[in-house]
Amino acid sequence: MTVRIFGIILLLFAWLGAAAVQAEEWSHTSPQWRVLGRGLTFAEIKVLSHDEVVEELAVVKIDPVLNAFRVFHHAPQGITAWQQETTATVVFNASYYGPGGKPVGLILMDGKPLGPLANPQMRGMFVAEPKGLSPDLPRATILDLSLTPVNSLKLPWTQGVQSFPLLLDYKGRIRVRSSEKRARRTVIAADRVGNILVFNTANTYFTLYDLARFLKTSGFDIDSALNLDGGTEAQLLIKTKDFEYFSPPSWEARLGNLMDRREFWLPTVVGVFPRGD
Repeated sequence: MTVRIFGIILLLFAWLGAAAVQAEEWSHTSPQWRVLGRGLTFAEIKVLSHDEVVEELAVVKIDPVLNAFRVFHHAPQGITAWQQETTATVVFNASYYGPGGKPVGLILMDGKPLGPLANPQMRGMFVAEPKGLSPDLPRATILDLSLTPVNSLKLPWTQGVQSFPLLLDYKGRIRVRSSEKRARRTVIAADRVGNILVFNTANTYFTLYDLARFLKTSGFDIDSALNLDGGTEAQLLIKTKDFEYFSPPSWEARLGNLMDRREFWLPTVVGVFPRGD
């Protein structure tokens, strides 16, 4: 009996050790936040594995009380053209699309629903700008569609983007399966104090499952996180009076503004604007 108990204790310590190693698999440099405007900051962080830099992330933190979101959709164009058209301070890619740039999940553009009203593959929805200023509704948040089925005609928000997978839900559960597929990523997340964060990777290090694990243990206090379109569509552009940034940064100088080539054009983007109130 004593030997068996001792063996169980050893197994327990081994399991705890493995869990600790897994939890410490990634770390990241402390974000040095650059102020872009009221309630709007930006940072670049390095992701480390065993003290080696394996990825870099651009992070935009947005206070939705001081900044508004709008969804835009029409014929595809480059992200720089989207910024020039919308004059948004921050522009990033939305969700997946099919032939002709048609969204494969529901989007809300100024209250108008576009795309399929129901797609069971969609797992989450970023929503913003409630109709009226109800104290019960956040100005921007992420809905878990497994818990909150949506009726596009009754949604109390005017802007929205459905996507998949939901990487993390509000209980901290990882909601994506492990795979070997790696790509550039754009993720939109909500933190536990109500900020919206947009993450864009510089390289192709992360699988979706590993990115979910990283975000869960990161220092960003993530409440929930939704994956947006990835690969060549994963783009982020920031433009203020005295600062301009494109992510992935390596694309900006390659082949004469690589992101402006047709194969990198986007039919749907999300813009961030300072509120006037």
